[in-house]
Amino acid sequence: MNQITKLLALFTISASITACTGITDVTSSTSSTVDAVTPDVTVNEFVNKRFVAIRNEAAKGSGENLIALAELMGKSDGHAFAKNIKTNFDEIFGDVQSPTDIIAKIEAHSDLARG
Repeated sequence: MNQITKLLALFTISASITACTGITDVTSSTSSTVDAVTPDVTVNEFVNKRFVAIRNEAAKGSGENLIALAELMGKSDGHAFAKNIKTNFDEIFGDVQSPTDIIAKIEAHSDLARG
């Protein structure tokens, strides 16, 4: 009887963990498609989709989109990157023909290479 009780307890725990994982997977996949940066998102896609938010945060010198952009661009210090973007806002965001133009401007700007 003791072994049957242990097996039932183990089965119940296993079923509970599986159910929780299933719920987490569903909620994670539905929420992350809206707003999280996934590793397979390219810098160009990110900038195209979030250009307005990036520009607004660049004017302030901080924000989650700038931190994410820094990470996507391989910058080691997202906060320094954001401050440098603010300092050079006019040079980066002036005369932008398409959102991805800012990527080339950031990469060409020596101050931002340190970010």
